Amino acid sequence: MNIGKLYGIGVGPGDPELLTLKAYKTLREVDMIVAPSSREGKRSLALLTVERIIKERENELIVVEPVFPMTKDQAKLDFYWEKAREEVLEKGKGCESVAFITLGDPSLYSTFYKFLDFFKDEVEEVEIIPGVTSLSACSALAKVPIAEGNEIVSIIPDIKGNDNALRVIQNSDSLIFLKPKNIDEIKNMLANKKAILGVKIGFEDQEMVLGKLTELKQPTHYLSTLIVKKEEKEK
Repeated sequence: MNIGKLYGIGVGPGDPELLTLKAYKTLREVDMIVAPSSREGKRSLALLTVERIIKERENELIVVEPVFPMTKDQAKLDFYWEKAREEVLEKGKGCESVAFITLGDPSLYSTFYKFLDFFKDEVEEVEIIPGVTSLSACSALAKVPIAEGNEIVSIIPDIKGNDNALRVIQNSDSLIFLKPKNIDEIKNMLANKKAILGVKIGFEDQEMVLGKLTELKQPTHYLSTLIVKKEEKEK
């Protein structure tokens, strides 16, 4: 297989109406869609987001849902990545255009660039189509700005054992914690600051909680975004 063009497409936070027009047009025309899943037997959430577009298509489409588990076990990751490569190359014979779809944006904590690196010997041309991020969607739904004026924003994927994250927290005005696993530790550091917690924002069962950080409970889903405003401006 030789991929004429590989698209990295951000499909947004889960709401099909937040898909960009460019992503919509591209997904209607590509020969193959690669939609990563987090574990065996689980459907790709990115694929569910574009399901309506797939049903609208008139031309044939190949869909592959490789598993990229959320683990730090390198041996396990190597196994699944090699398995994904074999599946994409086998099913994609004759495909000239392939779209790798990801929730949010391909450039923000996505597996797309790892995928690109893994398939670079098969790809002739690459195009990235950005998507709406979960943090933008949370901010919009809460009607609270992430940052204004000269405020500094920091995105923190994990604080456990991360000394750099602790320094960033001390020197930022707005903090965004992705998939927060240590709510109690965050509470200890930031006390009763204003917070926004979004869980599965963009999906039908989305949840949004606004209030003081001390009032929040540990989110039950990994698609969670916590925004903390360290200083609340007077209105």
